[in-house]
Amino acid sequence: MAGEGGQIKEEGQTISSSTTELMTKEKEDMIKKKLFTMAMNGQWDQIVEAYMHEARAHEMRITKAGDTALHIAISQGNEEKVKDLVQQITNQRVRSKVKEALEIKNDRGNTPLHIAASKGNVSMCQCIANVDQQSVGVPNGDGETPFFLSVLHGKREAFFCLHDICGVENGYKYSRRKDGDTILHCAIARDYFGEKY
Repeated sequence: MAGEGGQIKEEGQTISSSTTELMTKEKEDMIKKKLFTMAMNGQWDQIVEAYMHEARAHEMRITKAGDTALHIAISQGNEEKVKDLVQQITNQRVRSKVKEALEIKNDRGNTPLHIAASKGNVSMCQCIANVDQQSVGVPNGDGETPFFLSVLHGKREAFFCLHDICGVENGYKYSRRKDGDTILHCAIARDYFGEKY
């Protein structure tokens, strides 16, 4: 029950809202530490379970670089657990919140889909982009979309996968970064023309 001056009264106790915020912050820090430790130890089943029971975990940045558990699972190439984590995000959240969770950026501005596209993992790209098609066009800190990064890193199959999902019109919009370079510039500069993009 709310009391005077931003205080909460519970069973004869008075807890100020700042105390409640501190308890919430401490719990959040504890969850972040557990997620980080589990990710570093490869305990992905436990992380999936945490995602199932604690929706806040979906958006928690658990590394110094600002990565979520989903970023890390993708970086490690753990396709099965990436699918499980995305499934938990879609199960636990209303539609608008799913987009927020899948588009969390790390310190470089990369979303989980940026990482999947850079690695060229078609399965992970499909898993994320089929749930949130707009994520294909989310720019990172350098103005590069996941679509752009698939070409920058020479990941032909990921490029075609993301192109099929976003379509020709959006593909055109997503193919230029903020310095003006396009996917064509990257393909030429990195000699990817032999790959028949």
